[in-house]
Amino acid sequence: MSFTLFQDIFGAATDTTASTLEWVMAELIRDPQAMSRATCEIRQKLGQGRVTITNADLGDLPYLRMVIKETLRLRPAAPLILRASQENCRIMGYDIPKGSPVFINTFAVARDPKYWDKADEFRPERFASSTPEYKWTDIEFIPFGAGRRQCPGALFATTTMELTLANLLYHFDWALPDGADPKALDMSEVFGLTIRRRSNLCMLPALHLPH
Repeated sequence: MSFTLFQDIFGAATDTTASTLEWVMAELIRDPQAMSRATCEIRQKLGQGRVTITNADLGDLPYLRMVIKETLRLRPAAPLILRASQENCRIMGYDIPKGSPVFINTFAVARDPKYWDKADEFRPERFASSTPEYKWTDIEFIPFGAGRRQCPGALFATTTMELTLANLLYHFDWALPDGADPKALDMSEVFGLTIRRRSNLCMLPALHLPH
């Protein structure tokens, strides 16, 4: 295996996963109720005295998964997906020749009020009753693309995010520096091949010591 191929396989999702984790923590710090619910779920389900949390501990954390899904909906790592038309077709009065490049706006799809109630709000609970998964059949929720060319690293990325977040929320309580107002946190984006925060997220951890 060449070094370049090795980098592509193991490093391709590093930037997008790290960016999504930063968005998750930003959304949680702005929503104390969601932060409290996610933290309490992890600490209650896993009990006290854990040194580390492993993949085997992630089976019963439904709200944590809702938080990740909602963040991926609001802040898809890849705002545009490039595909090519498989055959000549006509869409909305336009003739699309076979082989034409087609850009799918995942950012717009994920905020379409036709599919999402209060689409611009961070509401993890929406996934409790309506649970689209990371698969091509749920076309209103495609953070990893859809079809035969869906991102092959979706499971790896979501598991990595669950594991990282579980450890961060289990072991630490989080706050903004200097008692800053969470609602005033800059949530503006920089659009490119990925969606990143315009400013770095700075948060203060306090080691959680169970009573």
